[in-house]
Amino acid sequence: MMRVLLVEDSRLLRESIIEMLKVCEHVSIDDYATNKEDAIQLLDTKQYDFMIADIELAQGNGFEVVKHTMNPDYAFKAPLTLMLTNHANGYYKSLARQLGVKYFYDKSMDFETAIQTIENESKYFV
Repeated sequence: MMRVLLVEDSRLLRESIIEMLKVCEHVSIDDYATNKEDAIQLLDTKQYDFMIADIELAQGNGFEVVKHTMNPDYAFKAPLTLMLTNHANGYYKSLARQLGVKYFYDKSMDFETAIQTIENESKYFV
């Protein structure tokens, strides 16, 4: 089972992602956070295999959350990360790649592709 942390401040989008991934038998959305501090607290508590992160959060941003998992003092293996954002410009995509983000999708144009990517990755956690 692929343990997922969802970092998204939009309740509607959070619920949509959770609902769409319920049918995926190898995905477990263990927790969610709406801001940087809550996400970091959760990441420091247990190992996640995968993280879905928005860039713009209620407080802080997804890049700060990803940077936390890259810290040499981070207690766990960094989760594979997918960024799903409304700010899918070249600058942010480049920054995400520099931070080791594997997947970067536009919420409005690539939502279905992002869900499919998560399902595909979950097959490695059977």
